[in-house]
Amino acid sequence: MVDFVDLHCHILFRVDDGAENEGMMKKMLDIAYSNGTRYICFTPHFKTYEFEEEDDMYAQMDRLERRFNSALDYAGEKYQDLKLFLGNEIMYHANISDSLFSKKCHFLGESKYALIEFSPDSSSYEIENTVIQLLRNGVRPLIAHVERYSAFIKDLSLASSLKESGALLQVNARSVSKFKFGKIARFLKNAFRKNLIDVVASDAHNDTNFTPDLSVAYAAVSKSYGVDYADKIFHRIPLSILMNEKIF
Repeated sequence: MVDFVDLHCHILFRVDDGAENEGMMKKMLDIAYSNGTRYICFTPHFKTYEFEEEDDMYAQMDRLERRFNSALDYAGEKYQDLKLFLGNEIMYHANISDSLFSKKCHFLGESKYALIEFSPDSSSYEIENTVIQLLRNGVRPLIAHVERYSAFIKDLSLASSLKESGALLQVNARSVSKFKFGKIARFLKNAFRKNLIDVVASDAHNDTNFTPDLSVAYAAVSKSYGVDYADKIFHRIPLSILMNEKIF
């Protein structure tokens, strides 16, 4: 089994709706490591409407750095081969590129890839225009949990066209094991069959029912779509993103 790379998780404590305290953060890191994850990029939510003033954004960045240093200290003491990175899950807004390049929020690690989130009912037009805008500004978008957006569920061709444009698509490990029937299950099945999914990540929020365990989803993808494809989307592509390497 390969070393997993988790590009989407909410493990840093008291910075969003993820880990509630430092103890929970440590337990989540333990869970991730024990199940085979060796690279983690923390991605706290970044939503501009939650900040009253621009200075609040920079204050949040300082807070993230402190929490990140706490995670680095813990990993350094307990897991010598666990590599940690800092990013954000960035909610769509008009000036995403400006927010990134002015360092109000983070790319994924030191790359030029960014994890972008949309509202569940965002239109295909809005998503496509955002992708075009980001690419023109030198940002390579990784679209978070695409199985949550009605535009993707309704029309699989949206996933194909976005990938042709240069976007990358992420789904949640929990969705792979949770949805066996219905529209989301059909979307995931068809998307995996056509190799449209680039990254599977945990999107973990706690240490109980939404944990950073990628092993179950990896086993399911390996069984249904092949070990090589599973290795690609759990390890090779996400690691290439963190290394800022060109991906097709």
